[in-house]
Amino acid sequence: MNTATTTIAVIGAGYAGIVAANRVQASLTDGERRRVRVVMVNPRGDFVDRVRLHEVAAGSRATAAVALQDMLHSRVDVVVGTVTRIDADARGLEIDTAHGAQTLAYDTLVYAVGSTAALGAPGVGEHAHLLGDVDGAATARAAIEAGSARQRIVVVGGGATGVEAAAEFAERHGEASVTLVSRGAVMGGLADGTRASIARSLAKLGVRVIEGAAVTRVLADAVELADGTTLASDVTVWTASFAVPALARTSGLPVDEIGRLLVDEQLRSVAYPEIVGAGDAVRPPASVGAHLRMGCAIAMPIGAHAADNVLAALRGRPLAPLDVGFAAQCISLGRRAGVIQLLTRADEPRAVRITGRLGALVKEWVCTVLATGGPRRERTRPGSLLMPRGPRPSRHPSAAAKVQL
Repeated sequence: MNTATTTIAVIGAGYAGIVAANRVQASLTDGERRRVRVVMVNPRGDFVDRVRLHEVAAGSRATAAVALQDMLHSRVDVVVGTVTRIDADARGLEIDTAHGAQTLAYDTLVYAVGSTAALGAPGVGEHAHLLGDVDGAATARAAIEAGSARQRIVVVGGGATGVEAAAEFAERHGEASVTLVSRGAVMGGLADGTRASIARSLAKLGVRVIEGAAVTRVLADAVELADGTTLASDVTVWTASFAVPALARTSGLPVDEIGRLLVDEQLRSVAYPEIVGAGDAVRPPASVGAHLRMGCAIAMPIGAHAADNVLAALRGRPLAPLDVGFAAQCISLGRRAGVIQLLTRADEPRAVRITGRLGALVKEWVCTVLATGGPRRERTRPGSLLMPRGPRPSRHPSAAAKVQL
């Protein structure tokens, strides 16, 4: 009898990684548990609920971090450290920990490193706070709290994160001057009626919106726009662009133009099938993923699908192609209002939306029950996370339009 231990390593304790680790561990039979080890490797000892970062930056919430022990199955081993290299040929990880460098051999690897805020213009990171992780949210909060009541806050980025941050800042700091700057139309992918509703809510909160304006440089006390305009700013918060960690690229794995791991329809690396991708940092082929974009709404079901295929491979069963789609996009507009835009499976807006106080309640339910509760429930109810199936291939929009949030 073969009694060797099979190690399934998961890199990244974000939405996709937590779902994948929990679903695999909780689905193991008694016999499998005796010979299968699931290991989570993450730079932090906690899970960061990224959909809450704008609340932390505004001072509405103390933290967006949840201890890994409260999120992960008790049998999942945790290594707190940063993976510096994947040796795919030898099936090993090189990890930098607080106690020094170490290595971890794996049989199957789930690559779920997620996405990060990107330095989108000169001065970002030095003079602008990147709202993509807990450190950026904390520094933004500290800067706002240290400023005067009538300080000038500029939020760069007209996507969901930028809108939520601007609304949260304006509601929480009522005397501050809040400006939202967007390269294109604010929430341009949503229905016209939904965008109008968002614009009314922002105006009611006193947020000044500037559309069609690219920020070319961030200074200590201002932002410069492409047309030469300078906007005075005491605190600048950057939400305009996202990137993925360079780990796959620097490890010599096949990646796309922005560094996402290239995978097949079953989420296996195109070069190393024992590496399975999940979440923002992977690029499935257009046949199953042209409609996908970065965000927890898709990271979680991709993590679940990755887990299912890891289990199928472990048991010698056929792997299934990725088949996930959208249902809605949820946007908070402070603590008292929100917008829920219903979507087709292909991420196209439907005619139905929920706004106002009811929208805020639905958004809070989504954040609490789905974004945080969903990954946690997989510890005891593997398979409980359900998402719509993907669209027909003919309904897939252009993949190029789906690179960024």
